[in-house]
Parts: sequence; structure tokens; C-alpha cells
Amino acid sequence: MFSQASPDRIDEVLTAAGFTGVTISRAQAYGSWGHGAEDAAEFLLGTGPARHLMEQADTTGRARARRTLTELLRDHEASDDTVRLLSTSWLVTAHRPVDRSDRL
Repeated sequence: MFSQASPDRIDEVLTAAGFTGVTISRAQAYGSWGHGAEDAAEFLLGTGPARHLMEQADTTGRARARRTLTELLRDHEASDDTVRLLSTSWLVTAHRPVDRSDRL
């Protein structure tokens, strides 16, 4: 999930695959993650690596993780109870020159 988190790694992979003119720009936007802190915590703990970690934890550990995350998310509840978090991604553009010898 995070193998492309580093711009240097993205550039390395694309360049090795024959891409040129690689540009990488940071993109940020707020996303809605749930209706209230409890809903957002349920979603976040039920997806991706968090889900796997929760499955490995005992009942006490799962409850503590859920309670702690819910309390942290309360600071991000908007007036309509939507939990809004700032997300960051990479906007990547590149060119891959066409190899005309591949065409019939």
C-alpha cells in the first residue's frame, strides 16, 4: 500500500519501465471519512493494514485501539458530524515513448 510513498521510488520505478519526463507533485484535499468519530474509526480500522492488525490483536487491544482512535477523531468532526481529514497523494505524470518496432 505504501510502496510508492517516496517520490524517488516512484521516479525509479517509472524510469526503469521506460518512462521519461516524470513529474511528481504533492496533491492535498480533505476527505470525508465517516459520520461521526465512531463511524470513521470503524471504517479506518476495518480497512487496509489496520484491519489485519486488528485481527491479530486480542479483544482488549482491539477495544483500546478503537476507543483511542475514536477520541482522536472527535477533534476532526465538522459541524455536520462528518469527520474530515486532510489526505496527501502524489500526482504523477510521465511519458512512455512508443516503440514503433512493436507494431505490425
